[in-house]
Amino acid sequence: MTTTKFLRNKDHEPWRSRVAAAVGLSLLMVATASGQFKRIPGTAQSNMVPCPVAGYTCYPQSIAAGPSGTAWILGTAQTSEGDYYVYRRERSKWVKTDGAGLQISVGIDGYPWVITHLGTIYYWNGSTFVLAPGNGCATSIGVGPASQSGYPYGTPWIIGCDGSSSTDGTMYLLQLRYTWLWVQWSRAFANRIAASPQGDYWEIDPSGNIWYSNNIVEGPAGCATSIAVGSSSDPEAGPYGDGWITGCGNVNNNGAKIFQVQNGTAWVQIPGVASQISIAPDTGVVWVVTLTGEIFEN
Repeated sequence: MTTTKFLRNKDHEPWRSRVAAAVGLSLLMVATASGQFKRIPGTAQSNMVPCPVAGYTCYPQSIAAGPSGTAWILGTAQTSEGDYYVYRRERSKWVKTDGAGLQISVGIDGYPWVITHLGTIYYWNGSTFVLAPGNGCATSIGVGPASQSGYPYGTPWIIGCDGSSSTDGTMYLLQLRYTWLWVQWSRAFANRIAASPQGDYWEIDPSGNIWYSNNIVEGPAGCATSIAVGSSSDPEAGPYGDGWITGCGNVNNNGAKIFQVQNGTAWVQIPGVASQISIAPDTGVVWVVTLTGEIFEN
């Protein structure tokens, strides 16, 4: 299967720059169709992260937008093992939790899931982070609704520890098979994954191609380095959800262009730049992180 990219070949390079610069931050302050991006105090982790497999790097995902306007981030403070502490947005403040990791995702049920530097998977049970069942190992995670499989804290999809920024990994879904197990999903391979509130998954491969759901039906043409999926009930969404991405190639030292898929077929550029993106599953509010760690919401 092939995908036509919306960026020119010279732009089709995953973002790498970590040079701090103020240039271009104002780009995120312009109006969009769904409101205006505004700066949120605080700083999130913005660097590429080590994969559980020694010698490989993985894309970061340090922002996760939950329902009812609750956002979660991985901050810049680290544990002695190299994981980043998890913070929850409460009453306009970032409140530190007992969790830490390198990747974070949260579904419509409101429970974040975190991957550590070892690939170990934890979830928030309402008061603390606990080890997920199934002895899984992951490099990327997306969380669908609990109703999909019956697990009370959401249905997670993961890319296994054979994935990295440059290699495809195997996709798994947490399912009940006499006990909770990570079950390999068909022959699906990618290195980043997100899930919609309806439970459809979207994924990115190492070339930036985008695929979605239903045993890897080819998605709208595009090239992405970060992906988020909102509700399919959004009037501009397609049948598999409201997809948002950050594109391939740096616009400046703060990130790449932002795109939303509209009518399920075309990627439409949204003013602003970022390197990571997430969308609230109920309200459709989009949160982004720049390459320098600044946090914005629209």
